Amino acid sequence: MNGINVSARLLSGAATFLALAATGAPVLAQDAEEPATVAEEEAEGDAIIVTGIRGSILSSLNAKRESTSIVEVITAEDLGLLPDLSIADTLARLPGVTAQRVRGRSQQVSIRGLGPDFSLALLNGREVVSAGNNRGIEFDQFPSELIGTGIVYKTGDARLAAIGIAGAVDLQTIKPLDAKSQITVSGTYTINDNGNLNPDFGNDGYRFFGSYIDQNADGTIGWSLGATVQSIPTQIIQRELKTNDGQIARTDAGVIFPRDNPRQGVQSREFKRTSIAGSLQFEPTDSFALTIDSFYTDTTDSGIFRGTETPIAAWATQGGAQVDEVTGSGPFADSATYSNVFPILRTDTEGAESSIFAIGGNLEWKATDNLGFVVDYGYSTLDRDDVDFESYAGTGFQGTGPADTLTFNFAPDGQYSIDGLIDYTDPANVLLTDPQGWGQVGFLREPEINDELHQLRAEAYWEFDGGLIDRITAGWLYTDRTKDFDNNGTFIRAGTGFVGGELAIPSNLIIGQTNSGSIGQDIIAYDPAALLASGAYTLQRATDDTEWVVEEQIHNFYIQADIDGDLGPVPVRGNIGLRYVDTSQSSTGTLSGGLINNVSASFDNWLPSANLSFEVAEDTFIRLAYARTITRARLDQLAANQNLTFRPQICPDTNADQAPDSVAPMFNPPANVCFDLSGGNPSLQPYRSTSFDISFEHYISPGTAIIVAAFYKDLSDWVVGLGETADLSQQIVNAGFGNFLAANPQVAIGQFNGPINFSDGSIAGIEGTVRVNFGDVTDAL
Repeated sequence: MNGINVSARLLSGAATFLALAATGAPVLAQDAEEPATVAEEEAEGDAIIVTGIRGSILSSLNAKRESTSIVEVITAEDLGLLPDLSIADTLARLPGVTAQRVRGRSQQVSIRGLGPDFSLALLNGREVVSAGNNRGIEFDQFPSELIGTGIVYKTGDARLAAIGIAGAVDLQTIKPLDAKSQITVSGTYTINDNGNLNPDFGNDGYRFFGSYIDQNADGTIGWSLGATVQSIPTQIIQRELKTNDGQIARTDAGVIFPRDNPRQGVQSREFKRTSIAGSLQFEPTDSFALTIDSFYTDTTDSGIFRGTETPIAAWATQGGAQVDEVTGSGPFADSATYSNVFPILRTDTEGAESSIFAIGGNLEWKATDNLGFVVDYGYSTLDRDDVDFESYAGTGFQGTGPADTLTFNFAPDGQYSIDGLIDYTDPANVLLTDPQGWGQVGFLREPEINDELHQLRAEAYWEFDGGLIDRITAGWLYTDRTKDFDNNGTFIRAGTGFVGGELAIPSNLIIGQTNSGSIGQDIIAYDPAALLASGAYTLQRATDDTEWVVEEQIHNFYIQADIDGDLGPVPVRGNIGLRYVDTSQSSTGTLSGGLINNVSASFDNWLPSANLSFEVAEDTFIRLAYARTITRARLDQLAANQNLTFRPQICPDTNADQAPDSVAPMFNPPANVCFDLSGGNPSLQPYRSTSFDISFEHYISPGTAIIVAAFYKDLSDWVVGLGETADLSQQIVNAGFGNFLAANPQVAIGQFNGPINFSDGSIAGIEGTVRVNFGDVTDAL
């Protein structure tokens, strides 16, 4: 987003804006393993406590140093003053972590070059539901103000609740007994400098945050409550010029110009989010601790795109666009003029409403000085409803209206402009219609997603009084997850008010025009929601709609030895562990256009891991790590939406009842099979990885360090879309051919086309980090 963020503190004197200034100086960083204090220095008997950004940097670096795994850590600056719109923006500052922007916001993160599907997210150490239709969480659901610590695990251990082959991200909210009593309030006003590109969306927003943290006099009970409300405007000028092979042409002189279907226009969005986080800690003695934490976020992401698709290809309607003139000496044209063009005016509404609620409790009891027990439970749920509505307009039905002549002017930076003959802001020139003969005047999609996850942990540990092994932990972790998705697609057809496939835009629904900026092709703006509600359209439900439910039950059994001692003269810390994972998964979807299809599968994995940190010299560490990890397949790949057909030449239908009744002699798998199946694959095994890591870390001072790390991952069971022979018994029975299968069991072996575990590979990389505290360089800082 191109925008100007103005702190509420800077506007406190403005009569038109109420500025809420933060009070108190929060010190809320938490370590990857245990609460971390801010940096302290003893100077002439006085403790100097470093807070704010510098305190956050020192605390983060100290947490990385003290962790037994290879991690990256962020800790809170003064709460409420982080500039980031979501925690994804903050995570993207870490080495090896990148954020992916969706709809103008940082929403998902990738670790070490592997996409969001290959890492898992935790909230307070527990796996959490996701707002998308897969596993990767949308980090813009989590405001940075409510996160005390973010830990990116590049190597895991046997106790970690979940980790993918790329890693895991653990977002931790505030623990009140580890923070000072404080009240914090802050506010921000935002202006987007692109202005109002669509008349129904503004260009200003706001962000308010407040938190309260306190403890009782004895320091045995602590409580915290934080809330944030924000509205973020996004105004984007979009150009999508297709220049791949087959989408371009060349003049006799070799000058390249586009010859396909460019799409350009303006998108306006408003992202509203209300989030609340609370925590209660009870530690009456050193042997008993109870923590209850909760998190709630409600988001509304509304937006609209208004613009044109300009068919300038030879295959377009009414004989295709004609190339009148191309200027420039190359390699790309300076301009290109096309006649006989029938643009599609698009008004696309994109909206999403979602809410996430998560609650968890952790109880730890030390029965003796050495023996302890932990019970942890987490529950999270998500509800999401989207609306994607496309409304089409043009000069006439299927190219019967006036054609336009368009000149594309191509600037060196790619920001082309368009000159045309027709004024598309004039209602007299624009009709609701099907300009290119697509068979519809729009499309409506209203996806619904529900996600529910339970996670229960029980473990016991024994702490030793000396020696190399510091602690041994054995435990059980159970995860039960159900996620369902319904696409709810609807074709928009011309209604009773249309004449010849055309309808003038009702004047009461016209709200203005777009501001396309440097594109130079403004179009009329009308209210699409009111148009849909007016009854002008005929709605026809899509028959090939997507709907599925995926259920997973996962038992984890683990044992881990924590190491803290000396190997000869070298101090060593770390852990060695083993994890056994037993997974049962099932999926329910549609089979062959309407029948209920339920398919289940199970698998298990043994996952050893080791993390060792050697202090080879003072403040100098070498870390070694090894692990076997898995990432379960995407949920939409596991979906049981499948299509089963039979080959009549192999299994004839002699009585014409649409079912096979015999097996021909030519049946001979894998070449000649009876049944073919396509679609999702509920029997997919997880991606698997064997990972090796090494890291060199030298800490020059509490705020300055040089870190170099390398990693190698041997990947197997990679999921790709291919065909293979498979046992199709479940689907054959679900399709109603159970009797035929019972009489001819050999036909169970058929051909499947879809996602399968097929290929192997590897990925390797090197990371380097230099952190400098400029206070070490000059006393002025």
